[in-house]
Amino acid sequence: MTSIKKNIKKITLGLTTIIGLAVFSANILAQDAAKSAVSQELTAALDNLMPGTKPTSIESTPLPGIYEVSYGSTIFYFNKDASIMLRGDIIDVKNRVNLTEQKRGAARGKLLNSMDESKMIIYQAKNEIAKVTVFSDIDCPYCVKLHREMKDYNNEGITIRYMAYPRAGLGSRSYQKAVNVWCADNPAQAMTDAKEGKPLPNKTCDNPVADQYQLGQALGVQGTPAMFLEDGTSLPGYIPAKRLANAIKSAK
Repeated sequence: MTSIKKNIKKITLGLTTIIGLAVFSANILAQDAAKSAVSQELTAALDNLMPGTKPTSIESTPLPGIYEVSYGSTIFYFNKDASIMLRGDIIDVKNRVNLTEQKRGAARGKLLNSMDESKMIIYQAKNEIAKVTVFSDIDCPYCVKLHREMKDYNNEGITIRYMAYPRAGLGSRSYQKAVNVWCADNPAQAMTDAKEGKPLPNKTCDNPVADQYQLGQALGVQGTPAMFLEDGTSLPGYIPAKRLANAIKSAK
């Protein structure tokens, strides 16, 4: 019995940790929390399981008795009293649609499109067909490669919106380099200089680097560059401009 209690405690702690990464986005989207269609029993059970953490939305699923509980772009499935939790994706086999990823993408897109562009470093395309948000690390080789091809992306009509994601974490050298870029008089030029290995003077200012890093974690960013389309579709890794443009056009 003691062993069972310990296992339950580990699961609960693990769940709380996972959801903690999504709280950043869940707080922003909390106004969309489901207002109906869910029993009070489930709402109360979730509150007991994870006190102080409110879901973004709670909705029914195609599976009888199973509810989808969203915390930002993090999604879980529970029965009505939260005594059973399912981890994984629900797939519409007939139509070959990942319903869970579809929901995640919508949440990511809404969150990203609500962010203040004045805190991003933007390389605007003249004949824009799409905006792509890129979480970037100054020292990442493929981030450098992507940046060197910025004209190719812009020529394809793709506007690149940079957000900071120092992979080594807050307080690291990469983090300070990102701060130096965002605090520069000309952040766009400073980004180019930093990506080319040119040293920048250490600076401090009111900057979004830490917040953007935490947002990246909440969105599930694990490596850089991490691209997100306007609909929230996640495209991890470097993608050449022409192939990215084709993917965007196909999606539309």
